[in-house]
Amino acid sequence: MGRLSRWVAVVALAAGASLAAMPAPTAAFSGFGPTSADAVYGGDLTFTVELPGGPPERLELLLRFGDAEETFVASVAADGERASFAWDTAQQHVTPNTEVHYRWRAYDGAEVALSPERSILHDDDRPGLDWHSERIGDATVHWYGGAEAQARRFGDLSAQGAQRAEDLLGHQLAGPIDIFVYDAQDEFFGALGPGAREWTGAATFPALRTIFMWLRGGPADYLDTAIVHEATHVVFHDATDNPFHAPAAWLNEGVATWSEAESAAAERATVEFEASGGGLFAFDAITDQFPIGSRGSSLSYAQGATMVEMIIDAHGRDAMAAMAAAYRDGASDAEALEEGTGQPADELYADFYAAFGVDPPQPVEPALILPSDVDKPGQPAPGEEEPASPAPSAVAADGDPAAGDVQLLILGIVAVLVIGTVAGLWYAARRNRARVIDA
Repeated sequence: MGRLSRWVAVVALAAGASLAAMPAPTAAFSGFGPTSADAVYGGDLTFTVELPGGPPERLELLLRFGDAEETFVASVAADGERASFAWDTAQQHVTPNTEVHYRWRAYDGAEVALSPERSILHDDDRPGLDWHSERIGDATVHWYGGAEAQARRFGDLSAQGAQRAEDLLGHQLAGPIDIFVYDAQDEFFGALGPGAREWTGAATFPALRTIFMWLRGGPADYLDTAIVHEATHVVFHDATDNPFHAPAAWLNEGVATWSEAESAAAERATVEFEASGGGLFAFDAITDQFPIGSRGSSLSYAQGATMVEMIIDAHGRDAMAAMAAAYRDGASDAEALEEGTGQPADELYADFYAAFGVDPPQPVEPALILPSDVDKPGQPAPGEEEPASPAPSAVAADGDPAAGDVQLLILGIVAVLVIGTVAGLWYAARRNRARVIDA
């Protein structure tokens, strides 16, 4: 090989080595691949996306539950050409029959990309729940085990309750209802989640259009009225739905309770009893939520149902439909009541209390905080020095001179022990050093 040939070969080898040492080109985000989701009841909701061109600079998962307008945003770290996110339903409960909508969002430089929105149904697929379903009127009833007969009865009664509420509120159901019938207590409360009260026998999630019934939550007549009550809640939600606020709790529960039998006779008796003894609630106090105790909750339901009946008796059923329409247009509670009855809300409330011979409840004035009666040690005047603390040997913490002497004796003993220990260690160290020198 000639000198020129050897030089060319050396240059070629060097160039090859340089190319081999250069880093391989990194993958660049080029869009989303397939997306998928999987739901395990009581476990994880898992969302996955493929990133065939590599991950973007920033990746997020957007989640929306049911018809809620709020969006949960999770920042997700990709693992190569794939990314996943798990929502632990054991820690953050998701009600069964919730449609979970999801999509991925990527930021890459100045570019923002969104994957198509997809959804997955989070259903109660726990082992042993062999669900069967049947469409009855506007409701689909779901049951397992031997609950078919009762489930079908719930379907029939819910149709009657919904029709009654539609006539009262002047508004039709916006869509079908799902009714899930549970036989066992733990399965029922497992569906409701950790926030359920222990006395609950039925529960409605109007935004999900879903009713949960527990077969052993009460006697048969209670369950029959409960399903009518719960179906009314769904119609009330549709009739008053607006983007501003939920109607007063006493009105919502009052309509549902009155609709059970289209009467508030039993509830009126409760209000009469409480008016003669413990007193009644201000309606403003039961607008957002009801008290937890049995007396407070039962009186709240009773006042709501009795007020609804008084409005219907005095102003007709059309008043309830006018109130519902006002809510849909964004009215406040007071505006909706006046729109339906022609009376200001304060007058309606005053008429209610007058009917039971009591004065309207008044706000409770806060009690004054009285001056402290605790003796404080004297404080130095501004500019003066604080008095020196007494010596430990003079007076002990409890003011006993004898106790101070005991403390001093203990401190002396401890000091002697410490000095003796240090001296012994010093002497031993000198002996060891002398041995080393002698050696």
